[in-house]
Amino acid sequence: MQHRGSDRLRYSVVQFGIAEELRFSIRDWVGGRYSLWSAVGLALALGIGMEHFRALLKGARDMDRHFRDTPLNRNLPVLAALIDIWNINFQDSHSLVVLPYTQRLARLPDYLQQLFMESLGKATTRDGQPVTHRTGTMLWGGAGSNAQHAFMQLLHQGTETFAAEFLVPADLGLDDAELNAMNQANALAQAEALAAGCDAGAHRSQPGNHPSTVIAFESVTPTLLGSLLAFYEHRVFTAAMIWGINPFDQFGVELGKQLARGEKG
Repeated sequence: MQHRGSDRLRYSVVQFGIAEELRFSIRDWVGGRYSLWSAVGLALALGIGMEHFRALLKGARDMDRHFRDTPLNRNLPVLAALIDIWNINFQDSHSLVVLPYTQRLARLPDYLQQLFMESLGKATTRDGQPVTHRTGTMLWGGAGSNAQHAFMQLLHQGTETFAAEFLVPADLGLDDAELNAMNQANALAQAEALAAGCDAGAHRSQPGNHPSTVIAFESVTPTLLGSLLAFYEHRVFTAAMIWGINPFDQFGVELGKQLARGEKG
């Protein structure tokens, strides 16, 4: 699969030994972080099967329609983007910690890191003027069950500012009601602790007042995953439009590639 914009890359598949008629073309306006829904998705379709891949696409289509048709005051990606902007520009909180409480979404923070930081890491508006406000966020995170014993001590009692986002399934897919309930209880307790804190004196006190969002859903399915990925894409797009920046370019990354090839920036 090759982007159409470069002849040097276009014919590398043939040089690799793949017949020209088996090559998938990808339009040069399809950015890598938005390419799942393009021919790039073939690898995923092969991995999970067409039935699950179609379910993934259905979930994304449902979220696309929700984003397009739902009034702004009930539009989930729009509301999430407004929360992001509130935290970044008005609460001076420039770090977003994503905590999925299921191992099935353990790699989601890595995926979102590129989506958010490469799309929103811009200091120039779409018309070429310097921005007059902060844009983007430092996004990181990990599976909540691991994070509780890794970096969440810093969140609870450290001095950094941040916003936290918890993704909590009602069903872990393990047919264990007690484990499901324990997982939910842990996630909601962590969110409550970050929000309310604890005035226990000296070393046990926690300041609280950290903005937290809880996204709850029934279980991780291909349809849910498609909706979730589309939700984050539309959320990023909305924030970019409000900030007046282009979420689809990445000239900073391209400069590094040019320098690596010995080309001038």
